[in-house]
Amino acid sequence: MDSILTEKVSLQQLTLLTVAVPQRESFQSAIGVRNERRALFVRWTDRDGNWGIGESSCRPDPYFNGEYVSGAADVIESFVFPRLPAEGSIAEIMAILAKVRNWPFTTAAVLDAVFDLRRRQQRPDLIDNWPGEHLRNVPVGISLGLFDTPQAAVARVSAAVSEGYPRVKLKVSPGMNVETVAAIREAFPDLYLGFDANGSLSENDWGLLKALAEQRPAMLEQPFAPRRIDLCQALKQERPELRICLDESITDIGDVISAHQMQALDEVNIKPGRVGGMPTALKILKYCKNHDIPCWVGGMFETGVGRQLNLRLAACMPNATAHDLSPSSRYFIHDIIQNPFEMDTSGRIDLGDAAPVALDEARIREYQISEKILNTSRQ
Repeated sequence: MDSILTEKVSLQQLTLLTVAVPQRESFQSAIGVRNERRALFVRWTDRDGNWGIGESSCRPDPYFNGEYVSGAADVIESFVFPRLPAEGSIAEIMAILAKVRNWPFTTAAVLDAVFDLRRRQQRPDLIDNWPGEHLRNVPVGISLGLFDTPQAAVARVSAAVSEGYPRVKLKVSPGMNVETVAAIREAFPDLYLGFDANGSLSENDWGLLKALAEQRPAMLEQPFAPRRIDLCQALKQERPELRICLDESITDIGDVISAHQMQALDEVNIKPGRVGGMPTALKILKYCKNHDIPCWVGGMFETGVGRQLNLRLAACMPNATAHDLSPSSRYFIHDIIQNPFEMDTSGRIDLGDAAPVALDEARIREYQISEKILNTSRQ
């Protein structure tokens, strides 16, 4: 890792591109309803005209972790780009990005663009150098939103099982109809079924948590607000059989270590963007591997640009049951890459040779909302 981070990268131009990619269907969680993937892309161009692209995984609103798309573009233009050198090592770029606090999805997109530039020059990145087995076929699960009726939920889960998904994860929230998950469990008693509350529950929802636990979930993801690790600890003490997975709570390696030492987690959802990029994601993966903590990769409705990066990280986890990285067709009418990722009937996505994705420039122009080009004349 150290040798890669010391290599130099030049900067001639940074392009900030915002697009709105239509979804196939609405998706409702405790956070809200979304009908499109509004995304910010960062294109890094060096002095020789080589380029790389990174996708910020943040939402258009500040309801997941505080970041939002238009704010991310402003942070890069106002606070990141002016500090970037005309030429510097990747480690120096990372140090500049580290000065920006609480905008990890944003800074990760800049760093991802740098690593993508390297890969387009056929130079390895940190994932390429990860020791151990790298899967070619990555198992993926499906994350389903909230449903109005148990019948609708059972029908949708049935369709997902028929499509080959090895794991199904359901969104849950305060005040939900517990009969919905009970109906699913009755229809699919052996299904690998997980629940995700997106941090929406509190100490006032112990009754709901008890009812959810009775449905034998494979895991309960992020039951409480990100900083309420104490409640996760209390829940584990009361119901030790309930496996708790943390998502929004994990923003750095220190969060994993603290929650682990408190015995407040059983597994970790690693979102590379949520922790500021691949260097930290790999540190977390290493810690989890050394301490026998199951982990998997979560998604944020990324297009094929961010999805490939997530799939490549998931390929480094041969023991994971599945990852929240469904194929492009699950989310979008049209993706913005030329060869969207597809899933086979066994619930796996073939990464092929994992070459950098080819962009569908015409589709990008169709979905484009704004573009800002930041040029540097620094030498």
